[in-house]
Amino acid sequence: MMKRLLLKKLIVISQSEESSLEVPFKKGLNIILGGNKTGKSSLIKSIFTTLGCECKKVEKDWKKLISTYLLYFKYGEEQYCILRYDKEFSIMKEEKNSYICIINTNKFQLFCDKLMEIFEIDMQCVMSHNSEIINVTTPLLFRFQYIDQDDGWSDIGNEFQNVRYIKDWKGDTNKFITGYLDNDYYRLKAEKIQLSNDKDEKSKSIKNNETFVNNISLDLKKLNQLENLNQLNSVDDVQINLMKLRNETDNLRKKEYSIKEKISKIDNEIFMKKIELDNIYKNMEETQKDISFAMKQGEEIICPICGTKHKNSLSEQLDLSAGLENSEKLKNILEDKMRDLENQLVDLDKEYKDIKNKILFNEESIKDSKEMLSYEELFKNKGKYELYNKCKQELVKMESEYKYLLGEIKILDEKIKEIKSKKRKDEITMQLKNKCKMFAKAINIPITYIKFRDLVQVIDHTGSETPRLVYMYQSALYLYNLERGENPFNFYVIDTPNQQGQDEDNLECIFKSMELLLSNDGQVIVGTERITGLEEKVNNIINLYAKRKCLNKEKYNEHIDKLQSYQQIITKYIKERSTKN
Repeated sequence: MMKRLLLKKLIVISQSEESSLEVPFKKGLNIILGGNKTGKSSLIKSIFTTLGCECKKVEKDWKKLISTYLLYFKYGEEQYCILRYDKEFSIMKEEKNSYICIINTNKFQLFCDKLMEIFEIDMQCVMSHNSEIINVTTPLLFRFQYIDQDDGWSDIGNEFQNVRYIKDWKGDTNKFITGYLDNDYYRLKAEKIQLSNDKDEKSKSIKNNETFVNNISLDLKKLNQLENLNQLNSVDDVQINLMKLRNETDNLRKKEYSIKEKISKIDNEIFMKKIELDNIYKNMEETQKDISFAMKQGEEIICPICGTKHKNSLSEQLDLSAGLENSEKLKNILEDKMRDLENQLVDLDKEYKDIKNKILFNEESIKDSKEMLSYEELFKNKGKYELYNKCKQELVKMESEYKYLLGEIKILDEKIKEIKSKKRKDEITMQLKNKCKMFAKAINIPITYIKFRDLVQVIDHTGSETPRLVYMYQSALYLYNLERGENPFNFYVIDTPNQQGQDEDNLECIFKSMELLLSNDGQVIVGTERITGLEEKVNNIINLYAKRKCLNKEKYNEHIDKLQSYQQIITKYIKERSTKN
């Protein structure tokens, strides 16, 4: 079954007021209907608050009032519940009609990591201030799933706080959410950044070591002792062994890189052979059709398209058969070559793994040997000559490692380039624009206004057209992701469409266009102050009547009992974790 995200229920609890509210959600279109100050927008914001997405504007009274948030959701066949209390997050998973706690933390990143694990998302991001690699967080992941009544209608995907700590946060999430770039790309990108950081650190170490070696060299020359370097006693067995291990490991790394290149070359060759084979298969199929057709005809064949007459003697039929026979021979040759290449690949993979294991073993041995030595001891026992030699050896090793890092970065660059297909980006852009055209027509937006930058609609118009452009793009993106298949972007929340002076006709068009969103494959939640005209077609209507009093005491005791049972589950989880640690 295709995995999709479905919000099931939101519960907000105020222990100070001893009141609460439970809001159910269903597949398809959900409408939260309520006038001004009935708590409609606060409830909607609470969905995202529970998910760790901090909206830019939340009523202070509401923040003080609500002590606990509970959000029930389904992903694929699995049921979950997020409990948020202040800055503490817990995720519980349903198992055998009860819940178990799978994480409890006041660290936002750990909460997001667990949520991404559930969604099977591994979008590695780079932090702005220290280049640390972390997984994507919910404010970034869900930035297109919400149009906020306060800020959402004037800009696209910019409703939440705490997003700028990620480098290129807009560009990266644009590409991921639209499906242009996937988990593999961001893993490769993160790996490249880490290697680049290692390369820079290695470069600094090389410069420092070079300076140190040069200074010692000058001291030795002043003492007129450098020429007698070879007269010194050899280093101890440990140091000799260490040098051998390093040299061996360097050679193994070179061999490892060489085998990687061979594997890549054979992979490419197999790919090209597969293309050749596909073409031969197609040619053989067409030839066979021609032979079958010719056998059924007389001495002449008339082309059904142009009317040209062609001979259909035995000779012509034999020529066709000979062509088929030649294709069969060529097919067999290519298949033999493919098997040979695949066998080579198996052998190279085994050799690569053996070398990798040997390198790991050597690295442990080097670590053990290094622990037995120190510069202090070296200087004491062997003097400046030994220190000089040691530093020179380290310098050679570091330079080798630096070259290795450059090679690995180059390989990653090539892999990243392969993934970033312009054709793929153009296809996605075209699909999104087609969806936008559908909405533009429905809400009186000129087609010429559809303009993309980095896969996102450009907002370069003012007045009442701005919110309609926002609505057009985010609705189009929602439908696109719905068709795209398995992802957590199949829910969409729209709060109060009547923004920035929409006239009655435009507002009616917006509400009418929501018929395009009526699909049980996804989930749309609309907060509105007025009747939409879709009430008979929607799956769920939540009515809010009382001003500044959307909470009530009706289910408060039930909710508190539920909360207490969850707290017991969480306490058990914490105790089990502390015992293990």
